[in-house]
Amino acid sequence: MAGPTGYKKGLQGGAWHLSPFAKKLTRRHRDAARADTVFEQALRAQTHYPQRIDALIAGGTYFIGKPCERCSSVKRRVFDCGCWSCKQAMRPIVLDYRNRLAKGWLSVRSRDGHAAILDAKRRETAGESYCIDAGDWSAQVYPTGRLAVHCPRLHIETPDLRTVPKARLFELGMANPELVEIMRRAGWSVD
Repeated sequence: MAGPTGYKKGLQGGAWHLSPFAKKLTRRHRDAARADTVFEQALRAQTHYPQRIDALIAGGTYFIGKPCERCSSVKRRVFDCGCWSCKQAMRPIVLDYRNRLAKGWLSVRSRDGHAAILDAKRRETAGESYCIDAGDWSAQVYPTGRLAVHCPRLHIETPDLRTVPKARLFELGMANPELVEIMRRAGWSVD
């Protein structure tokens, strides 16, 4: 009688060509855990989440674990314990040859939103932008929302104002009403 895939005959306790100590659990891990309780116990011993192994054996793709630091979701992937919601948000939108949605899944962006972001990036790469001047301050506004600010009097040259820490940006805004006016004209919410 043949053993399951990955089973090595002749060794004691059903030795597998697969380590039960892995960060990423695959289909082979699931098959081995279903067929061999020793392998299943070894998997359970190496994880903080017994519900991850339960979901793996049941064939699930997610389990309920600790909250994500970024989005506070408790839904985790069985494969690598990554946050389900954050991984879904990172997936690109796949279109077929007719420019229709090829695969359906939960996504943070719609197809039109994704197309608008790609269009803004394309226009920025092509050099599209406009200038705003207020007092000693001048700024270049790009289609993606990037705001490059320049003030020779204060020796400030920032290619992207979004990278400036919020506390420092607040200090600059309180000391320089021209910067607040530039941000307002660029469409940034300053209220």
